[in-house]
Amino acid sequence: MKNQYLIFAIIIVSIFSSSMIYSTPINQYINTVSPSQNAVSVIKSSNITIVFTQDMNPATINNANIKVFGYQTGLLPVTIDYNAAGKTANINPNQDLKAGEKISLTLTSGIKTISNESITPFVYSFIIKTINGTGNFVLYSEIFHQSDYIRSGDVDSDGDIDLLISDKIYKNNGTAVFSYYSSIPIIGYPLMADFDNDGDLDILVSENNTNHFFSNNGLGDFVQTYSFPGGLHSLGDLDGNGFLDITYFSPFSALEINVSKNLSGIFTFDNSYNVNFNLPCGPSSGFDHKILIDDMNNNGKLDLVLINGNAGGGSILGYQFCQIYTLLKNNGDANYISELLFTHDANNLPYWVINTGDPQLFDNNNDGLIDINSPGLILRNNGNNLFSVSGNLNTFSTIIPGDFNGDSKLDILAQIFGVSPLLTHLNDGTGNFQDYFIGSDNFYGRAYATGDFDNDGDLDVAGSLTSSKVAILLNGDIPLPVELSSLTSETVANNVTLSWATSSEENNAGYDIERSVVRRQMSDEWSKIGFVQGNGNSNSVHNYTFTDKNLQSGKYKYRLKQTDFNGNFKYYELSNEVTIGVPDKFYLSQNYPNPFNPTSNLGFGISELGFVSLKVYDAQGKEVATLLNENKAPGYYNVRFDGSNFASGVYYYRIESKGFSQTKRMMLLK
Repeated sequence: MKNQYLIFAIIIVSIFSSSMIYSTPINQYINTVSPSQNAVSVIKSSNITIVFTQDMNPATINNANIKVFGYQTGLLPVTIDYNAAGKTANINPNQDLKAGEKISLTLTSGIKTISNESITPFVYSFIIKTINGTGNFVLYSEIFHQSDYIRSGDVDSDGDIDLLISDKIYKNNGTAVFSYYSSIPIIGYPLMADFDNDGDLDILVSENNTNHFFSNNGLGDFVQTYSFPGGLHSLGDLDGNGFLDITYFSPFSALEINVSKNLSGIFTFDNSYNVNFNLPCGPSSGFDHKILIDDMNNNGKLDLVLINGNAGGGSILGYQFCQIYTLLKNNGDANYISELLFTHDANNLPYWVINTGDPQLFDNNNDGLIDINSPGLILRNNGNNLFSVSGNLNTFSTIIPGDFNGDSKLDILAQIFGVSPLLTHLNDGTGNFQDYFIGSDNFYGRAYATGDFDNDGDLDVAGSLTSSKVAILLNGDIPLPVELSSLTSETVANNVTLSWATSSEENNAGYDIERSVVRRQMSDEWSKIGFVQGNGNSNSVHNYTFTDKNLQSGKYKYRLKQTDFNGNFKYYELSNEVTIGVPDKFYLSQNYPNPFNPTSNLGFGISELGFVSLKVYDAQGKEVATLLNENKAPGYYNVRFDGSNFASGVYYYRIESKGFSQTKRMMLLK
């Protein structure tokens, strides 16, 4: 008999694991992730799923060991569940994510296998989908303030993207109207992120080789808490401990990179890395050096890409421009080994090449690999640490990546140099940036930030119009409807199936299914019980269904909350109440889920008033739990069994009432 139970358990586990057989694991601990690594158009209401390669210790799958960062919102509150049968962690953000926002997730070494082995820290990111937009920007308003640097983010946690312009905070009222709120006392190079993991955005400012930490109270009020030596350039969770670290150039050499690690908002200098590769042309003349951070080989460790360049020469067309691309591969715990990727040398160029700069890392051809997109040259990531030249870009002084027309491909917003218009180069999906719109206004300097300022689902821009004026540029957007042609219900026993159809859909993210219990002719508050994904944009008929299972006897109302990608929503309420009556006979249903860990629902029906007993027994027939032992009125019922204190194995549950008895088997898998 024990062998039969073992075979049955293996079959069940095999069913849950069958979807993994044909995939290549990311590493020895992680099989797959969803959304996928470097995805660029993730629906803002999506959950995150991590499928492990082996059984994990459920007690370690928690908020202490899994961190989800929004680069414009801070550490996100999430609900985490672990399904032992599927070796799957389900991570549900408790709020919709912002359009165009980069999301980073860290699985720390605090996560352990069932044998108590710590996993290798794993960091990966994706970008939230934007919708609509044309990439043609219209001047909406102006902010009069010196704009050396602009950073965007929700500083007061109200759901709107605010601005840090040099030393001043401007709050957004939700419609892209910005008002001055407060100032910080130091002007320097700033970074804005949730450095202390308290759920709001903090500010680091670098001035004269000293960094100043300004903590946010959650309302956008910043107080300096301490200072520490160093500089600022880029940020990311380099060692996978769940806190955002920083990198910067040594004040003595652009070929030396310093790393400061973060623990609970306290930064400590960690190490320096020398890049001993010589540039192919002469001394620097105005070209920016850049440290970029991303996972260049999809192994869950953040690498560094260092781009140095020189430009110089004479006359109008006698200028030389060269670049050197260096990869610093993260071998774990933010320890790096440098590797020369590419050198680029061009001659007989116009004089404005001396202003060229601002390379960016992003996936330009939607293959899930991060490419290097720099002025004058694009390096395509071919996987296996191999890069090849794939076209070129004009030599801009500023590049801002983002999906500016809502087609799930990352485009480029660029400024040529000095005082010039902004150009939007649209991506055809293969990394070719061909079509563009030219703005009517000239912009000054390199201070830009993006965000969905007016909450319509597309990316807008804040940019330096002059040295003392910031322009708010809004991206075009037209709200699009969904035509619902029917909404009906069907009741079978104590299961309710909702069916609805659409004749056309535009901008449709999906439907929240909401239910309310009717008591004494009044309905309770609505609660979300499920979600069905929409079809985006479509002129075809689409049919949808959702089944609400194992309801208890009573009356219910249902409605759909249809949501656009830009956050607009509309309710569609079922016209009739749904009544779940009483069964015409006694019955006991199969528990769900099954196998389970640690809880499962046991459903049963009572056709007559009487005494009901529901008990659980182990495989040897010993009673281990009494779930019910009382009189019950006729109706459908659900009882939850919690197996937290029980060992894995087969259990039986038995109901007895009015001469009726039935036994079913269930399996607890930990």
